[in-house]
Amino acid sequence: MGWRKPTRDDFSAALSEPEIRAFGQNDDADDRAIEQLIANTVATVRGYIRAGRRCRLSADETLLPDMLVAPAMDLAAWNLLKRFNRVPNDARRAAWESARDLLNRVAAGSVAPEDFGEEPGSAEPVGPVFNPRSRALGRQNEYGL
Repeated sequence: MGWRKPTRDDFSAALSEPEIRAFGQNDDADDRAIEQLIANTVATVRGYIRAGRRCRLSADETLLPDMLVAPAMDLAAWNLLKRFNRVPNDARRAAWESARDLLNRVAAGSVAPEDFGEEPGSAEPVGPVFNPRSRALGRQNEYGL
């Protein structure tokens, strides 16, 4: 497992055969729209990861953990159907709900995708870093007061 950039092939794998036939045009405008849809979905999923604060993110904004690529493409397929006012079938709705539930668990911190890496500069910090202050008085220091 690792981190990678979701591709149009990943998106196509998330679509059913009727959905592929319904959106089967392959001109440049469609390619740009699909790439933008994937980019927006990646940004959304990275927001869920960032909210969970249990995983170091890649500094490259186009990468996702492998475990979240398929759920991200299910979200993208749902968004594509909604954009064109298509009624999603029960299988698409179930895939979307499953992806949404997984991402909500990632945001809540109960599921943690793998960290991006350990090399300095390879990942952005998960959140602010707080250093504890030393206390002049504490349970160990108050004896005899």
